[in-house]
Amino acid sequence: MNAVRGILAVAGFQLRRMLSPQRLVVAVAGAAFPAAVMLAARRIAGGLDRDFGVVLLYALVPEALCLLGLLVTMCPVVADELERGTWQHVVVRPGGRRSLLVGTFLAAVGWTAGVALLSLALTLFAAGLDDSPRLAGMFAVLVLLSCLGRAALFALPAVIVPKRALVASVGAAIVVEYLAGFLPAVVNQVTVSLRLRSLLVEWMGWRRNLPESLRLFVDDQPPVVQVAAVLVLTAVLLTAASLILAFRQFPPAEEA
Repeated sequence: MNAVRGILAVAGFQLRRMLSPQRLVVAVAGAAFPAAVMLAARRIAGGLDRDFGVVLLYALVPEALCLLGLLVTMCPVVADELERGTWQHVVVRPGGRRSLLVGTFLAAVGWTAGVALLSLALTLFAAGLDDSPRLAGMFAVLVLLSCLGRAALFALPAVIVPKRALVASVGAAIVVEYLAGFLPAVVNQVTVSLRLRSLLVEWMGWRRNLPESLRLFVDDQPPVVQVAAVLVLTAVLLTAASLILAFRQFPPAEEA
């Protein structure tokens, strides 16, 4: 129970920090941006093809917006604590490091998912696509899975190279999620991007008409396997980050 209370305390603290007026303005602007892009595309094309609209929506919200949101909410956590001089107080408490990591993970996922869901609603309205309620439910699942998997991925750079966490996380996103994720090999099986693409293709019913050259970039397993794979990957990455954090030695703030 103490561990749970510690995690929830950190999560609440981080969420309260994110509710500053400046961050709220940035969040609203970020949520509105995909809708503006969708509206512009709709006007330029004189109406959106449904499949193109769905692909654009996928690229804008579960991919771009979730990724950017997590980069600014998950990555800097350890560096922030070091710079503010609070790290010494955290590490002497039982489970303090774990609480800091998991609590910030929960806050980053909750905040980013909330902004992304708001953006999803605005973008669907701007797109004017048929069957919007079903698309909203489908993309809500993709948003949540994207936030869980990518936040856990960014937890590793946050604890390995805290002073360069943002740069390292951008590199991890490019190399792991997008370069490795599009390699038709075993390595792409451990990426969130493969699972999200596979779910999108399956739920949209595109698999039958998918060109042979593109079948290499999606997985044939049923949706329950794709969801389970993201959850397992999230657990593995968070466990690895927790273990690294538990055994790392950090200098006091004035020596960092």
